[in-house]
Amino acid sequence: MNDPNGPLWHEGWFHLFYQHNPDSEAWENMHWGHARSRDLVHWEHLPLALRPQADRGEKYCFSGCTALNAEGAPRILYTSVPPGPTQRVTQCIATPLDPELRAWSQEVSTPVLDLATHDGPAFDRDWRDPYVFSAEGRTFLILGATLGDEAVVAIYENPGRDLRRWNYRGILFRAPRSHTHFFECPNLFQLGTKWLLLVSPCRRVEWRSGLLDLTTFTFRTEREGLVDENDAYYATQTFIDPSGRVTLVGWVQRFPQGRGWNGCLGVPRRIWLDDAGTLCAQPVAELAALRSDEQVLAPRKLEIQPHEVSLPSGHSHELELRLAWSPSAAVRCEIAGVKISLSTAGVIFNDRPPVDLSGATATTIHWLLDQSLLEIFVGGRAVFTVVVDHPSSTTAKFSCDGEARLLSGKLWTLQSALIPHAT
Repeated sequence: MNDPNGPLWHEGWFHLFYQHNPDSEAWENMHWGHARSRDLVHWEHLPLALRPQADRGEKYCFSGCTALNAEGAPRILYTSVPPGPTQRVTQCIATPLDPELRAWSQEVSTPVLDLATHDGPAFDRDWRDPYVFSAEGRTFLILGATLGDEAVVAIYENPGRDLRRWNYRGILFRAPRSHTHFFECPNLFQLGTKWLLLVSPCRRVEWRSGLLDLTTFTFRTEREGLVDENDAYYATQTFIDPSGRVTLVGWVQRFPQGRGWNGCLGVPRRIWLDDAGTLCAQPVAELAALRSDEQVLAPRKLEIQPHEVSLPSGHSHELELRLAWSPSAAVRCEIAGVKISLSTAGVIFNDRPPVDLSGATATTIHWLLDQSLLEIFVGGRAVFTVVVDHPSSTTAKFSCDGEARLLSGKLWTLQSALIPHAT
């Protein structure tokens, strides 16, 4: 599997689709897989949602989104890829055939957007990954494209809210191709009074917070950064539930070959913007349902000699430490061979440049280790996702040069989130 697609809250269920090759661990033969959950933790596999319609000239079903039309009915919009290198991709719609969204009908022969007939510029063939959002009572679609020597995010509007007729409105965002090859999987949504633009530019996922102008159809960046400090995390999408909470999901890549499977999704992340407009993230609270065998770590002063905490038997663990240190101190932590260092200069993952924590002298470090996947959340401000070689037993280590204390700590074993197959 790779990109998550079309997260949707509908009739009491979180639905999640994803790029999927049902025949191999290698990338090829792109379908859309489908799963649903009541709680973002325990997922149930559903039948494949989209299949390449070879008899209608479709080779792959690439990434896209879900949206509700004016009647509140779910629709899938996705990029349909033809077999020939000279044929152009189109943006197509699919409609559910049952109330539980288990089966879908793909309208490949009548695309909702076609470069041959749309009212926009002559984008290159690489024109894909539609994402629908609403603002000011209007319905819009953005997608990634290339135009000459620029990578762009183009914007369209659907006046009738039927999700079928789209008018070109302009270029929302652009960058020279010498800097950015392509803006894959663009997402745009509102967080508080600001808008957040996420793009996967064939490197680490980037976020930009700022202002959306629907008169000029442009996005003005005020702050920017990385969604994750590692490129193993990619191709983001978001759920927006009835409470207004925004939950981010992303694909984790870089797994070794030859295991019979490849790719997974990282843990769902609750995201928000702080008062300065900086993106913050934490694992969703619902993951606590998997915790067992809690161990409480007593407060203690940290020394130069590492303090070691043995992880219990099992493959999946969660560890949360709340640390405080003096401005002159440097705190070092390590788990599963991955090292981080904290100081007033910021947090350093392995040997990467520091991530700014705005001079913090106290913060919480949150590790989630699931066999070969490690996700580290630091103070809500920085996240590092990495594929690791999971040893049969391991320890967590933390030490300090200078004055630092462990204020609190807890360690859990994580139970399996069993995934049944729908009948």
